[in-house]
Amino acid sequence: MQKLIWASLLAILAVIFVQGCSKNEEKIVMATAAEFPPFEYKEGNEFKGIDVEIAQEVAKILGKTLEIKDMEFDSVVSAVSSANVDFGASGLTINEARSKVVDFTTSYYNANQVVIIKNSDSELKAVGDNAAELIKAINKKNGIKIGVQTGTTGAFYAQGDKDWGFEGFKNAEVKGFVNGSLAVSALENGQIDIVIIDEAPARLISKNYANTEVLSAYLTEERYGIAVKKGNQELLDSINQALEKMRTEGVLDKIIKKYY
Repeated sequence: MQKLIWASLLAILAVIFVQGCSKNEEKIVMATAAEFPPFEYKEGNEFKGIDVEIAQEVAKILGKTLEIKDMEFDSVVSAVSSANVDFGASGLTINEARSKVVDFTTSYYNANQVVIIKNSDSELKAVGDNAAELIKAINKKNGIKIGVQTGTTGAFYAQGDKDWGFEGFKNAEVKGFVNGSLAVSALENGQIDIVIIDEAPARLISKNYANTEVLSAYLTEERYGIAVKKGNQELLDSINQALEKMRTEGVLDKIIKKYY
Protein backbone atom coordinates (compact mmCIF):
# COMPACT_ATOMS: atom_id res chain seq x y z
CA MET A 1 0.00 0.00 0.00
CA GLN A 2 2.80 2.42 0.92
CA LYS A 3 4.50 1.75 -2.41
CA LEU A 4 1.23 2.53 -4.19
CA ILE A 5 0.81 5.79 -2.26
CA TRP A 6 4.37 6.88 -3.02
CA ALA A 7 3.94 5.99 -6.68
CA SER A 8 0.76 8.08 -6.79
CA LEU A 9 2.47 11.03 -5.10
CA LEU A 10 5.40 10.85 -7.49
CA ALA A 11 3.02 10.76 -10.44
CA ILE A 12 1.18 13.86 -9.14
CA LEU A 13 4.46 15.71 -8.56
CA ALA A 14 5.61 14.81 -12.07
CA VAL A 15 2.41 16.27 -13.53
CA ILE A 16 2.80 19.47 -11.47
CA PHE A 17 6.43 19.79 -12.59
CA VAL A 18 5.55 19.34 -16.26
CA GLN A 19 2.66 21.81 -15.99
CA GLY A 20 4.97 24.34 -14.27
CA CYS A 21 7.55 23.99 -17.03
CA SER A 22 4.86 24.38 -19.69
CA LYS A 23 3.60 27.58 -18.06
CA ASN A 24 7.13 28.99 -17.98
CA GLU A 25 7.63 28.08 -21.61
CA GLU A 26 4.38 29.84 -22.50
CA LYS A 27 5.48 33.10 -20.85
CA ILE A 28 7.90 35.69 -22.24
CA VAL A 29 9.10 38.52 -19.99
CA MET A 30 9.88 42.04 -21.20
CA ALA A 31 11.82 44.76 -19.37
CA THR A 32 10.80 48.36 -19.97
CA ALA A 33 10.79 51.79 -18.33
CA ALA A 34 7.17 52.88 -18.63
CA GLU A 35 7.76 56.63 -18.46
CA PHE A 36 8.67 57.25 -22.08
CA PRO A 37 5.53 58.06 -24.10
CA PRO A 38 4.59 57.27 -26.82
CA PHE A 39 6.81 54.16 -26.61
CA GLU A 40 5.93 52.94 -23.11
CA TYR A 41 3.76 54.44 -20.40
CA LYS A 42 0.99 53.48 -18.00
CA GLU A 43 -2.66 54.47 -17.78
CA GLY A 44 -3.71 53.25 -14.37
CA ASN A 45 -2.32 49.73 -14.15
CA GLU A 46 -2.34 49.20 -17.92
CA PHE A 47 0.82 49.37 -20.02
CA LYS A 48 0.48 51.20 -23.32
CA GLY A 49 2.68 52.52 -26.13
CA ILE A 50 4.47 51.56 -29.33
CA ASP A 51 6.95 49.19 -27.68
CA VAL A 52 4.21 47.59 -25.60
CA GLU A 53 2.01 46.86 -28.62
CA ILE A 54 4.98 45.59 -30.63
CA ALA A 55 5.92 43.28 -27.75
CA GLN A 56 2.33 42.07 -27.43
CA GLU A 57 2.25 41.25 -31.14
CA VAL A 58 5.65 39.49 -30.98
CA ALA A 59 4.44 37.40 -28.03
CA LYS A 60 1.27 36.51 -29.93
CA ILE A 61 3.26 35.39 -33.00
CA LEU A 62 5.56 33.30 -30.79
CA GLY A 63 2.58 31.75 -29.02
CA LYS A 64 3.58 33.24 -25.66
CA THR A 65 1.91 35.25 -22.90
CA LEU A 66 3.64 38.61 -22.38
CA GLU A 67 4.68 39.68 -18.89
CA ILE A 68 6.01 43.22 -18.45
CA LYS A 69 8.50 44.24 -15.76
CA ASP A 70 8.63 48.00 -15.23
CA MET A 71 11.93 49.46 -14.00
CA GLU A 72 14.16 52.52 -14.32
CA PHE A 73 15.56 52.96 -17.81
CA ASP A 74 19.20 52.41 -16.93
CA SER A 75 18.28 49.00 -15.43
CA VAL A 76 16.69 47.61 -18.61
CA VAL A 77 19.88 46.51 -20.40
CA SER A 78 21.37 44.98 -17.24
CA ALA A 79 18.13 43.05 -16.62
CA VAL A 80 18.42 41.59 -20.12
CA SER A 81 22.13 40.80 -19.88
CA SER A 82 21.68 39.05 -16.52
CA ALA A 83 18.75 36.99 -17.88
CA ASN A 84 16.29 38.38 -15.30
CA VAL A 85 14.00 38.99 -18.30
CA ASP A 86 13.79 37.55 -21.81
CA PHE A 87 14.09 40.81 -23.71
CA GLY A 88 14.09 44.58 -23.36
CA ALA A 89 11.96 47.02 -25.36
CA SER A 90 12.22 50.57 -24.09
CA GLY A 91 13.17 52.92 -26.91
CA LEU A 92 16.64 51.37 -26.86
CA THR A 93 19.08 52.93 -29.30
CA ILE A 94 21.27 50.35 -31.04
CA ASN A 95 24.92 51.24 -30.56
CA GLU A 96 28.34 49.69 -30.07
CA ALA A 97 28.45 50.16 -26.29
CA ARG A 98 25.17 48.37 -25.63
CA SER A 99 25.92 45.73 -28.26
CA LYS A 100 28.88 44.60 -26.14
CA VAL A 101 26.50 43.32 -23.44
CA VAL A 102 23.28 42.47 -25.33
CA ASP A 103 22.27 41.45 -28.85
CA PHE A 104 19.86 43.62 -30.80
CA THR A 105 17.16 42.71 -33.27
CA THR A 106 16.82 44.48 -36.58
CA SER A 107 15.71 48.08 -36.13
CA TYR A 108 12.00 48.84 -35.99
CA TYR A 109 12.13 52.65 -35.59
CA ASN A 110 14.39 55.57 -36.59
CA ALA A 111 14.77 58.25 -33.92
CA ASN A 112 16.53 61.57 -33.27
CA GLN A 113 17.69 63.60 -30.30
CA VAL A 114 16.19 67.09 -30.10
CA VAL A 115 16.33 70.12 -27.82
CA ILE A 116 13.40 71.51 -25.83
CA ILE A 117 13.64 75.17 -24.88
CA LYS A 118 11.53 77.82 -23.20
CA ASN A 119 9.49 79.90 -25.66
CA SER A 120 11.32 82.97 -24.40
CA ASP A 121 14.77 81.66 -25.48
CA SER A 122 15.04 83.76 -28.65
CA GLU A 123 18.77 83.01 -29.12
CA LEU A 124 18.38 79.24 -29.50
CA LYS A 125 15.04 79.62 -31.28
CA ALA A 126 16.76 81.65 -34.01
CA VAL A 127 18.99 78.67 -34.92
CA GLY A 128 16.10 76.89 -36.65
CA ASP A 129 16.88 73.44 -38.07
CA ASN A 130 20.64 73.95 -38.30
CA ALA A 131 22.11 71.34 -35.92
CA ALA A 132 25.70 72.57 -36.26
CA GLU A 133 24.70 76.12 -35.33
CA LEU A 134 22.58 74.85 -32.44
CA ILE A 135 25.54 72.92 -31.01
CA LYS A 136 27.72 76.03 -31.34
CA ALA A 137 25.11 78.16 -29.61
CA ILE A 138 24.82 75.72 -26.69
CA ASN A 139 28.61 75.52 -26.35
CA LYS A 140 28.82 79.32 -26.17
CA LYS A 141 26.56 79.40 -23.10
CA ASN A 142 29.06 78.83 -20.30
CA GLY A 143 27.44 77.04 -17.36
CA ILE A 144 24.27 76.17 -19.28
CA LYS A 145 22.14 73.63 -17.38
CA ILE A 146 20.98 70.71 -19.51
CA GLY A 147 18.23 68.34 -18.37
CA VAL A 148 18.24 64.71 -19.56
CA GLN A 149 16.58 61.40 -18.71
CA THR A 150 19.17 59.32 -16.86
CA GLY A 151 20.70 56.50 -18.89
CA THR A 152 19.29 57.61 -22.24
CA THR A 153 21.05 58.62 -25.45
CA GLY A 154 20.30 62.25 -24.61
CA ALA A 155 22.23 61.88 -21.34
CA PHE A 156 25.25 60.35 -23.07
CA TYR A 157 25.08 63.01 -25.78
CA ALA A 158 25.06 65.90 -23.29
CA GLN A 159 27.70 64.44 -20.95
CA GLY A 160 29.93 63.07 -23.71
CA ASP A 161 30.85 59.42 -24.15
CA LYS A 162 33.69 57.87 -26.21
CA ASP A 163 31.86 54.57 -26.71
CA TRP A 164 28.90 56.42 -28.18
CA GLY A 165 31.09 58.82 -30.15
CA PHE A 166 29.64 61.89 -28.40
CA GLU A 167 31.87 64.84 -27.47
CA GLY A 168 29.44 66.32 -24.96
CA PHE A 169 29.10 69.93 -23.84
CA LYS A 170 32.20 70.72 -21.77
CA ASN A 171 30.91 74.02 -20.37
CA ALA A 172 27.52 72.60 -19.35
CA GLU A 173 26.06 71.25 -16.13
CA VAL A 174 24.08 68.11 -16.97
CA LYS A 175 21.22 67.18 -14.63
CA GLY A 176 19.64 63.71 -14.79
CA PHE A 177 15.94 63.05 -14.20
CA VAL A 178 14.00 59.80 -13.85
CA ASN A 179 11.85 60.72 -16.85
CA GLY A 180 11.43 63.38 -19.53
CA SER A 181 8.36 64.97 -17.94
CA LEU A 182 10.30 65.85 -14.79
CA ALA A 183 13.08 67.36 -16.93
CA VAL A 184 10.65 69.56 -18.90
CA SER A 185 8.91 70.58 -15.66
CA ALA A 186 12.31 71.68 -14.32
CA LEU A 187 12.86 73.62 -17.57
CA GLU A 188 9.57 75.46 -17.20
CA ASN A 189 10.35 76.23 -13.56
CA GLY A 190 13.74 77.73 -14.47
CA GLN A 191 15.85 75.03 -12.80
CA ILE A 192 17.52 74.14 -16.11
CA ASP A 193 17.97 75.91 -19.45
CA ILE A 194 17.26 73.19 -22.04
CA VAL A 195 16.28 69.51 -22.27
CA ILE A 196 17.82 66.97 -24.67
CA ILE A 197 15.63 63.93 -25.33
CA ASP A 198 14.26 61.73 -28.12
CA GLU A 199 11.99 63.54 -30.58
CA ALA A 200 8.78 61.51 -30.14
CA PRO A 201 8.49 61.90 -26.34
CA ALA A 202 9.82 65.46 -26.61
CA ARG A 203 6.88 66.53 -28.79
CA LEU A 204 4.31 64.79 -26.60
CA ILE A 205 5.72 66.09 -23.31
CA SER A 206 6.20 69.65 -24.60
CA LYS A 207 2.48 69.87 -25.43
CA ASN A 208 1.76 69.65 -21.70
CA TYR A 209 3.98 72.64 -20.90
CA ALA A 210 2.71 75.77 -22.62
CA ASN A 211 5.91 77.77 -22.15
CA THR A 212 8.14 75.25 -23.95
CA GLU A 213 8.77 74.17 -27.53
CA VAL A 214 10.83 71.62 -29.47
CA LEU A 215 13.51 72.90 -31.84
CA SER A 216 13.47 71.36 -35.32
CA ALA A 217 17.22 70.63 -35.49
CA TYR A 218 18.24 66.95 -35.11
CA LEU A 219 21.34 66.34 -32.98
CA THR A 220 21.56 62.63 -33.83
CA GLU A 221 20.17 59.92 -36.07
CA GLU A 222 19.43 56.65 -34.26
CA ARG A 223 17.74 53.28 -34.63
CA TYR A 224 15.71 51.49 -31.96
CA GLY A 225 15.96 47.73 -31.45
CA ILE A 226 14.79 45.02 -29.07
CA ALA A 227 17.54 43.68 -26.79
CA VAL A 228 18.06 40.00 -25.88
CA LYS A 229 20.71 38.27 -23.79
CA LYS A 230 24.07 38.00 -25.56
CA GLY A 231 24.29 34.73 -27.43
CA ASN A 232 20.58 33.85 -27.26
CA GLN A 233 20.43 33.34 -31.02
CA GLU A 234 17.24 31.29 -30.94
CA LEU A 235 15.22 34.07 -29.28
CA LEU A 236 16.90 36.74 -31.41
CA ASP A 237 15.98 34.91 -34.62
CA SER A 238 12.43 34.32 -33.40
CA ILE A 239 11.84 38.01 -32.60
CA ASN A 240 13.45 39.10 -35.89
CA GLN A 241 11.13 36.76 -37.78
CA ALA A 242 8.14 38.16 -35.88
CA LEU A 243 9.20 41.75 -36.66
CA GLU A 244 9.63 40.88 -40.34
CA LYS A 245 6.15 39.35 -40.41
CA MET A 246 4.78 42.53 -38.81
CA ARG A 247 6.56 44.69 -41.40
CA THR A 248 5.34 42.60 -44.33
CA GLU A 249 1.74 42.59 -43.12
CA GLY A 250 1.76 46.32 -42.28
CA VAL A 251 1.17 45.71 -38.58
CA LEU A 252 4.37 47.48 -37.46
CA ASP A 253 3.56 50.62 -39.45
CA LYS A 254 -0.02 50.57 -38.14
CA ILE A 255 1.14 50.45 -34.51
CA ILE A 256 3.58 53.35 -34.97
CA LYS A 257 1.06 55.51 -36.85
CA LYS A 258 -1.54 54.91 -34.13
CA TYR A 259 0.58 56.93 -31.71
CA TYR A 260 1.31 59.78 -34.14
